[in-house]
Amino acid sequence: MTKIIYLDQNAWVALAKGSWDKAVYPNEHKALSTIVDGCQSRGWTIPLSHTNIYETAKINDPNRRAHIARVQATISQGLVFRSWSRILSVTLDAWLADHLSIPISKPEVDWFLSKLWFEAAAEYSPEVFGIPISPRVIDFCTAFPQRCLFDYLTQVDEDDRKEVIRNFSLSSFEILSSIEARRARVADQKISVRRRVYAVLQINDYQDSIFAAGQRVGKNDLNTTNNGGKLLKLLANEIPVLRVERELATRLEDQTRQLTENDLRDMQAFITTLPLADILVGEKQFVNLAKQARLGELYNTTLLTSVFDLASQL
Repeated sequence: MTKIIYLDQNAWVALAKGSWDKAVYPNEHKALSTIVDGCQSRGWTIPLSHTNIYETAKINDPNRRAHIARVQATISQGLVFRSWSRILSVTLDAWLADHLSIPISKPEVDWFLSKLWFEAAAEYSPEVFGIPISPRVIDFCTAFPQRCLFDYLTQVDEDDRKEVIRNFSLSSFEILSSIEARRARVADQKISVRRRVYAVLQINDYQDSIFAAGQRVGKNDLNTTNNGGKLLKLLANEIPVLRVERELATRLEDQTRQLTENDLRDMQAFITTLPLADILVGEKQFVNLAKQARLGELYNTTLLTSVFDLASQL
């Protein structure tokens, strides 16, 4: 049976060391061998997240970037977790249809995976990306996902690479500023209160996505009052990406230190991958926060803090 495994960037760095020199990095090489065995004989699938791709693209040393990119492309087979927005839309459709007794086609088993590396950021459409991509290019990327992922990470124009990083940092700063502002407003509230408030904010922030999902399943009169309001309150707790976001964010607010861009990227990766992965190897702080919220139990996901612990899953 296939297992979906998510590895954070620290795990990928360790695997890259293991592939570079097994004499210098014997433990890392052993972890790499475990991964290879799992993929070849035990049906492990190890997709990348947008966070993985961004972290690798951010490396300034071309040789080091190429080495990590080669390991990532080889082990992932070029597969990526689809974007947060795509995962939200598919799960919203299925959830609303189920609760409103509306028959719709079920998504494929691996609907949340894509062979197009850029769909880790957003589902492709000319409107979303701002440019049309030739069907021939799409077909080529789908046929050779490893090669296209590796080429992007190693052959992209240097000025374009730096611009992507700059824009991401700017958007991250804006998000962090809003988080810090909210953090100050609710500092004296219990986590149970903050969790309820955050759920209300989520429904407000994602209203457009919720109403769009209602239209896709044939419910054009979905509303936020009366029975519709009750439905939306239930939705905030039962849509996985919303539940994980809320549980992690409200606990992250309890941190005494100022939050960083790394925190934001780690949280984005957890929100997207935790409900879909069988095993998640992540940064210790976020694994602990997820365990406090019992998210591993909720979504039947094994939470690990080190790639060296994967051997115990064989």
